[in-house]
Amino acid sequence: MQQRHHLIALAVLSFIGLAQAQNTTQAPASKLDRVEVTGSMIKRTDSETPAPVSVISRQMIERSGATSLDELLRMDSATGTGSLNDMDTGNGFATGTASIGLRGMGSAATLTLVNGRRLAPAAVVDPNSGQSTVFNINSIPVSAIERIEILKDGASSLYGSDAMAGVVNIILRRDYQGKLLSFNAQQRLTDGLFKTATGSAMLGFGNLDTDGFNVFGGIDVYKRDGVMITEAPNLVRQDLFGPLFARLAIDSSSAYPGNLYTYNNGKSGSFRAMLPGCAAENQLPTSATNAVPICKYNADAAGIQYTGDQTRKAGFLRGSFALNKDTTISAELLASRVESAYTDVPTSRTESLTQWGDAKGNPVLFNGLALPGTHPDNPTRLATVAKPVVMKVGSSSYSFTKPTVLGLRYRFADIPASSSSVADNLRMVLSATSTLAGWDIDTGLLHHIQKNQRIGEGRLSLSGLNQALASGSYRFGGNNTPEAIAGIARNTLDEGRSVTSSVDARGSRELGQMAGGAMMLGLGGELRRETFSVEADPLMAKGDIIGRGIGEASGSRNVSAAYAELQLPFFKGLETQIALRGEHYNDFGSSLTGKLGAKYKLSEAVALRSTVATGFRAPSLSQIAKSAVFAFSTVQDKQLCPVKSTGNDDCERRISSVNLSNPALQPEKSKSYTLGLLFEPTRGAELVLDAWYFDRKGEVDRLSAQQVIDRESEFPGAVIRLSSDVPGKPGQITQVLRQFRNLSQSQTGGIDFETSYRWKAIEGNDFKLKFSGSRMLTRKRQTEDGQPVIETLGFYGVPRIKSRVSVDWDRGPWSMTVTSNYAGSFRSHGATSTCQAELVDAKREDLCTMAAWVTGDVSLVYRGFGGMKIGATLRNFTGSKPPFDPTEGDTGFDSTYSNPYGRYLSVSASYEF
Repeated sequence: MQQRHHLIALAVLSFIGLAQAQNTTQAPASKLDRVEVTGSMIKRTDSETPAPVSVISRQMIERSGATSLDELLRMDSATGTGSLNDMDTGNGFATGTASIGLRGMGSAATLTLVNGRRLAPAAVVDPNSGQSTVFNINSIPVSAIERIEILKDGASSLYGSDAMAGVVNIILRRDYQGKLLSFNAQQRLTDGLFKTATGSAMLGFGNLDTDGFNVFGGIDVYKRDGVMITEAPNLVRQDLFGPLFARLAIDSSSAYPGNLYTYNNGKSGSFRAMLPGCAAENQLPTSATNAVPICKYNADAAGIQYTGDQTRKAGFLRGSFALNKDTTISAELLASRVESAYTDVPTSRTESLTQWGDAKGNPVLFNGLALPGTHPDNPTRLATVAKPVVMKVGSSSYSFTKPTVLGLRYRFADIPASSSSVADNLRMVLSATSTLAGWDIDTGLLHHIQKNQRIGEGRLSLSGLNQALASGSYRFGGNNTPEAIAGIARNTLDEGRSVTSSVDARGSRELGQMAGGAMMLGLGGELRRETFSVEADPLMAKGDIIGRGIGEASGSRNVSAAYAELQLPFFKGLETQIALRGEHYNDFGSSLTGKLGAKYKLSEAVALRSTVATGFRAPSLSQIAKSAVFAFSTVQDKQLCPVKSTGNDDCERRISSVNLSNPALQPEKSKSYTLGLLFEPTRGAELVLDAWYFDRKGEVDRLSAQQVIDRESEFPGAVIRLSSDVPGKPGQITQVLRQFRNLSQSQTGGIDFETSYRWKAIEGNDFKLKFSGSRMLTRKRQTEDGQPVIETLGFYGVPRIKSRVSVDWDRGPWSMTVTSNYAGSFRSHGATSTCQAELVDAKREDLCTMAAWVTGDVSLVYRGFGGMKIGATLRNFTGSKPPFDPTEGDTGFDSTYSNPYGRYLSVSASYEF
């Protein structure tokens, strides 16, 4: 009932505004004098709003050398933590997907818009990001972007539930006349690795003001070459990774050909012998204290990449037609396809139990790789009492007088393995702008479809492998026919589809004059339909693909919203912003959010601004509707392993971990506060300081698999065990069910800063010095009511500071920018964990802190050839390596904060005619 009263109040406010509009005789402000800025639906003459907004202009995009939106946005100091990128996600549930997150609150709390309207979320379910809504920014070509506006305060009251941490509004080119061809190529300067190439073309004609129309369109093609770690292992600190973490070491006992072990019904066995054919260089000691040779394998060298291959093809078309001097109709079409491909390490299996699940939630077990006594690769198959088979391991001998089942650790190296994805994007918008009775009106119809395919090659079939083991059709370490390989290997296809359709209308007008200027009202509403589905490959859904996670989800919802904004300049120099939004979701109910903002000019040189806002985030469809997502966790069963010890599989057991939706979820709620200073001490000099604080409650998350096991009695049926033959002793854990809940809360705060100074040193030479960044002051998190509040600032993934210093120089057709980038240090472990044991044992606790990363870029542009423009950007010209990250034992770096590119050259050319 309270929510209904809120909506009634909002409707009354809207009605009063409309009535006031009909009675007002003052002329509306000139459209030419006002522009729309992200963070307000009321057009304005001053680009600085009560809320902090940063702008990445077209010129800044060109000078950055970035060829993807993901790469570009990560240069902003407010982005990073909790977002996805597409460099090394080949084995993930969101292969090829890139998203952006603000304020350390993750991509789920950051709304991405295109031209002020929503995107459909990517059709993926990723348990590593909590199955939250993910907007795939890879679908948008950089060549189509005019500018990007980043609103850095909670803006749910204007934009909706996904905007708790802020908004990234990608504004595409609105009109274009002429012809434009452009090309960009990038590569690592020293050895030519990490190549990318981008080409685009654009054509436009018609002047909207004089001809009454404008039509333009373009195409954009991008290609990125994947890079294997073995091509250049020393791009990261291999001198540390090798000795400390055995990176790129021949160390896996799951080898090709394999190693025989005793078989104990799914438990770890004891080494017995190598299968014949192991290369001499791969025969290494069993352990540091045992010189008995065993066949080993270099898993890192077999398939680990710094980055995967990717191609992106996009086309965009926009037409605008002026029906009269006040009314314009526009149509937009954006279509793209992103194809990503990653190599995988060939699949391996051991004699130990493997556990996963099917799409219905049933646990599925493979009781270890065991060679029957009749298998042709089992050396005991010919054993008899008269002629026993003797296997000698060092000084020990083992005699078999009859065929015996033996366990096998094996790498299926003759079966190529890879992961790839195809993301298709189709976005259509029909909109109209007009003026009516003093109102500036903007309406639109949106229909956006995202399709995702995730392809896995070389996956092991449970039924196929069991049949091959029984028949002996597949030879371990031998020469296998294509038919034998096809008998156990499968290719899988997961498919997802996400659709967002909406109709919206918003308008603003002047209501009258107050002491400080025009009183303005903005009103809007939206009806939206969201559908989402992800279907696993039928074989994976049946549980027939060994040890692979499954993601399935389906759901739909209807959303209605009404919102209002009021600007009341009570006296000269004061600007106020009051916003209110009511939303109704048919799957959980209604929510009301509000915002108060003000900016006050103390003088022509000094202004203060501040906002206070409430926000909410609706649970994603994959969290609240039907879904079942299976991942894997390594846990300690405290009942079967009270104290960790070697030789007990229950001390470190890898189990199936199932994320379950929860129809009873409530939305997350937040409060945000900002306080800013705008200072212009002299002409050409500016200083902007913005302090911010976010308080978020009821975050949707799951307890970890270990937490559920440790509190098994609290969650009946959540820990699934095998039956036990020992009275009073529980069976082994096979699966843990983890239901989404409104669990945690967090607080984060800090200061953004930006200062710049323009001057002319010599006639014709223009300079600009700019220093910007973000200093986080706190990031506290409480995982559950009653648990301690933990300060995570300075721990893994949460650096204290990110900043940039740049100098721009312009002289005639020449432009140059020199930039220094700084990403602060942080601990190499989480706030509730300890430094990696390998570092402690090696007495290298100094490496428990990941060093700050400092890089420098320089770009040069020349425009002296008529319509031709050429440019070059050398990034990281000092060749700084990424910080040593001990948690990333394969790639050696965290791609959220750094990259291994080293000195990286980007050259570009464009011709406009």
